[in-house]
Amino acid sequence: MPGAAVAAAVVVLDGDELVVVEPAEAPSSPTNLGSAPLATVDLAAGARTVLASGPDAVAAHATAVDEWRALTARWLVGLGRESQAIGVQYAKDRKQFDVAVGSFQAVQHRFADLATDLDGADLLSNKAVWALDVGDPVGTSFPAMAFWFAGDTAQRTASWALHVHGGYGFMEEYDIQLHFRRAKATRLLLGDPKRELQLLAGRLWDDPESGPVPGSRLRPTSAYGAAADEPATAATASDADGGFDFRLGAEVLDFRREVREFLGRHVTPEVIERAHHTGTIHDNGLHAVMAEAGWISAGWPAEFGGQGRSPLEMNALTEEMYLSGAPVDGLGVASLVAHTLLIDGTDWQKRTIIPEILSGKALCCLGYSEPDAGSDVAACTTKAVQDGDEWTINGQKMFTTMAHEAQYVFLLTRTNTEVAKHKGLTMFVVPMDQAGVSITPVHTMGGERTNITYYDDVKVDDKYRVGEVDGGWKVMMTALVFERNSAWYGELVRLLDHGLGWARSAPSPTGGLMVDDPLVRERLARIAVGNEISNLLGWRAAWMASEGTLPGVEGTMAKLFTTEHYQFAGNELIDALGTDGLTRHGDPTATAADGWIEAIYRHCQVTTIYGGTSEVLRGIIAERGLQLPRNR
Repeated sequence: MPGAAVAAAVVVLDGDELVVVEPAEAPSSPTNLGSAPLATVDLAAGARTVLASGPDAVAAHATAVDEWRALTARWLVGLGRESQAIGVQYAKDRKQFDVAVGSFQAVQHRFADLATDLDGADLLSNKAVWALDVGDPVGTSFPAMAFWFAGDTAQRTASWALHVHGGYGFMEEYDIQLHFRRAKATRLLLGDPKRELQLLAGRLWDDPESGPVPGSRLRPTSAYGAAADEPATAATASDADGGFDFRLGAEVLDFRREVREFLGRHVTPEVIERAHHTGTIHDNGLHAVMAEAGWISAGWPAEFGGQGRSPLEMNALTEEMYLSGAPVDGLGVASLVAHTLLIDGTDWQKRTIIPEILSGKALCCLGYSEPDAGSDVAACTTKAVQDGDEWTINGQKMFTTMAHEAQYVFLLTRTNTEVAKHKGLTMFVVPMDQAGVSITPVHTMGGERTNITYYDDVKVDDKYRVGEVDGGWKVMMTALVFERNSAWYGELVRLLDHGLGWARSAPSPTGGLMVDDPLVRERLARIAVGNEISNLLGWRAAWMASEGTLPGVEGTMAKLFTTEHYQFAGNELIDALGTDGLTRHGDPTATAADGWIEAIYRHCQVTTIYGGTSEVLRGIIAERGLQLPRNR
């Protein structure tokens, strides 16, 4: 029993009796992996007091164990944090090949992944404690989630920090070996950690009265696609006492319901299928009614015709759009360009182009990537030459998604070859109807259409230049702030809903339904945990913005975790379907989730690339978040 070696008495569930046992002699305390105060207690020896019996005793014990799970998860986060700090400091101090170990990209990337997971575990374990404290309707699921994920993260963090120390980490005078042993030992105190996932699956899907499922829009007994009332536990905020409150508040929830009702009327199956069939994840009719309703400009101040919605309300809007399956690529890019123009644009651009975008009259596409410059956008070779008040642009851009629908391209060009490559760039917002602009479609594995765009002696007035000449890198950095968000969380929820719908209807080869199969339940439970963490990381960045705090790497962490988890979830579910998952969506013979899991599996692969590849994001987290030395 945990702690029994140093306790005067232990409280245990013996059958259906909750009893206090005061051992007659010191309990047997074996030497153990974690050097922890564990002991075996003879329940028949010593003073014994019955506290309760029957169902009430069983329920009280279950609540106490859940409190232990939640509080131990908090302890495991602390152990993980300290392991990370020890490992990072050693990586900064230790020199190999005349440079700090922490400057090696492989080392940085592992630290970045673990730092992101630790932040997720921190938020999730806080939510578990909070949910038990306030009696949240789905609170019983969070302690199991938190204990499993915090334990897994702490173990992996301590293991990596030990590895970074090399042979020194195995020497007993180094603390990291003790952290490593305790992380593993603590995970095992309730038995095989995978049993926690089975317990979680039971709490999520076996009790029809347990309410909405975290990480899903479903109630436990519904079919996929049936929306439940959203639990008011999606956001995180510190209160005046330094605690946490994960409720959104009445104003945000009211707005969320309004948006959901609107989308329920306008995001029809026909709209979704048309976008999937054409590969253009945009619908002009939907975009027009959203503009008319004010959703495109909802977060903008009244002077721009906006509603002045808060960052929390705007995060709710974005989340609901993706939860509904709305094809809104055009809206997302247009919003990014408009916000960038608000900060770096000229007065004319603010008076002319921003209103066109916010009214729904103009769409935008991004002209960043080139054949030989993907993530390294500063290697741009598309050239812009100035002649008085006019520029001539020549070059080629890859992956200009929405170019065939857009009125403007946000175009990065090379204007100076005599300086460092990132200092010789200039940004333009170029009308797509200019002579010399041409478009070639590219159809992708994920079913989406993107484009190659060509610029042959395109003449552009200087009024379309954004920012200073050779100041394009600064404009790019502004745009990136608005590009990395938690939009994919909604897609994760829809993926889990498809998986649950399949599992509840498909027969298992061992009898019953797939939702009863332990292998399937474990996969679904792991996905639900990751979905919840994705949700929390995204809302954390929104909450910081609502408090007037500029997020550092928090948005980057949300994007990294969510898209990596999206790929993990897609892979797990298509594996669970086996050959039933091979039939593509749209084929009339597709029966397993109508082929949507197969479609999502193809689509999710690209999400770790656009908006910043996972490798680039890991470098940012390592260098800016953990202050590891630069590797270049």
